[in-house]
Amino acid sequence: MSKLKNLSIRHYILFWQALIAMLGSLYYGFYGDPFATPVCFDSAYALEPCTLCWYARILMYPIVIISLVWIIQKKRNYIWTVLPLVAIGIPLEAYHYYLQKNVVEWNTFTCTANNPCAALEVNYRGFLTIPLLCLIAFIVIWFCCWMIWKENKDHNKKK
Repeated sequence: MSKLKNLSIRHYILFWQALIAMLGSLYYGFYGDPFATPVCFDSAYALEPCTLCWYARILMYPIVIISLVWIIQKKRNYIWTVLPLVAIGIPLEAYHYYLQKNVVEWNTFTCTANNPCAALEVNYRGFLTIPLLCLIAFIVIWFCCWMIWKENKDHNKKK
């Protein structure tokens, strides 16, 4: 009985990945780039999220709450609630990263002239941007969901 209720580390990795992504986006939104600003926690350097960043936040933040609630309840099948959010988030952030790295005239999102979705406010090592960080977070969460699904499938076969 105790093996059924024990959750694997993948559940916790999924939660921590989503939490770090959420806290990171909040930090950049409130205080700016921690590596480029002279003072941490100074709201004068805040980076305003573009439209696509807001959509990514709308998809990422519920994953934190969903995974935390299901971990507390020791449930195993919450991945079917998380996967639709991830399935939308991965192509969205891949497109956002593409917009940042390429000149595109057909952007279908309502990005403003003051805050374009293609703006490179953060560009570590020439390729690591906020959309790429978010894309990596979504991919890690997807991979955790896939591993949890395999684990649940193997667990159900043993029954």
